[in-house]
Amino acid sequence: MQTNCALFITVLAIGAAVLICGCTGLPGDDVQNQTNETPSETPAGANLTIAKMLARDGNFSAFNRALGAAGLKGTLAGPGPYTVFAPTDEAFDLIPETMMEELFDDPKGNLAETLLYHMAPGSYTAAEIAASDTVPTVQGNPITVDAAGESVTVDGARMIRADIPAANGVIHAIDAVMIPPDVTLSPTNETPANVTANTTG
Repeated sequence: MQTNCALFITVLAIGAAVLICGCTGLPGDDVQNQTNETPSETPAGANLTIAKMLARDGNFSAFNRALGAAGLKGTLAGPGPYTVFAPTDEAFDLIPETMMEELFDDPKGNLAETLLYHMAPGSYTAAEIAASDTVPTVQGNPITVDAAGESVTVDGARMIRADIPAANGVIHAIDAVMIPPDVTLSPTNETPANVTANTTG
């Protein structure tokens, strides 16, 4: 009788152990499976607006400062979407000081018009831009695209960094500041080749 009781207790103990192992093992398998799965990666900055992206990227300090002076940061913080052709700091460094002063002396006029010429309504990838002849701008005048060579240029400015994602559009870095056709600046002997400017005189 004692032997039968001992056997019964042993069977119960083994069954309980199996049940406990089974219950604790399943969640462990699920965690392992989740760990092995490749998560979908979100590009850095994709959750930030264009305004915040430009403010955080040290390569666009001058462009960001100009946007602030013209009161256009709020535009690029809005829903959009926008495509922004952002001149680098090196591009701004090549603009003659007299031309910069003339632009900043008229922040809501010539400066704002110039900056809006660097913005397109809608989100366009580099491939979509390269396949087009022109790109519309918020300023009103279209930008001419040239993709005949190895690089894509917009109004003579070369796209040197493309498809920078943002929550409300995309940014393309360019190596020149583009001046719209209806913004006329005073002539200067210092005007570099990579500034698309209209001058009088």
